[in-house]
Amino acid sequence: MRSVSLLGIVTQSCSAYRAGNQYGGPMRYTLMAIVMALTCLNLSTAQAESTTGQRESLRELSGLVVVIEKISPDAQADGLSEEAIRTAVELILRSSGIRVLTLSERPMTPSAPYLYVVVSTYKNEFLYAVNARVELDQQITLVHRPKHTMAATTWARDWIGVVGQTKMREVISSIIEPRVKEFANDFLAVNPR
Repeated sequence: MRSVSLLGIVTQSCSAYRAGNQYGGPMRYTLMAIVMALTCLNLSTAQAESTTGQRESLRELSGLVVVIEKISPDAQADGLSEEAIRTAVELILRSSGIRVLTLSERPMTPSAPYLYVVVSTYKNEFLYAVNARVELDQQITLVHRPKHTMAATTWARDWIGVVGQTKMREVISSIIEPRVKEFANDFLAVNPR
């Protein structure tokens, strides 16, 4: 019988395959599942902590500009449009009591905030790989250089997945709108009306 070391654990192996496979065969999948589960638990804790900081970054904002990134021609042909995204986003913000600023009003606000919505797509026959992001960008000041300001993302939510070609119109209601509603809820939590 030969001993095989797997991450510092010595196992006894009777099989020639397992003896020759230093990575532990099926055991490596169990180990990978455990590592992934622990990573997810750790990330959810980190995300909960960062969510509080992101929410606090919205405090005392008087309003914001909505910026929609250009949509790919393929996605436009299959029913996704910048205008439809803008209408849905602004409707949620206004109905929540959040002031939507014009581009000319933005520089007059202290942090010049804007809600940036990006829907990146890659089409492969009848499916799209979609990366959707809703983020708030604003001017911030560095602690160690108080006179220096720069633009930074202070709140963000992402979605990555696959959408069928015939479902591209639903990207707004099922992917973008929930993230904008989450933003509106966070905004109102620190800026009660």
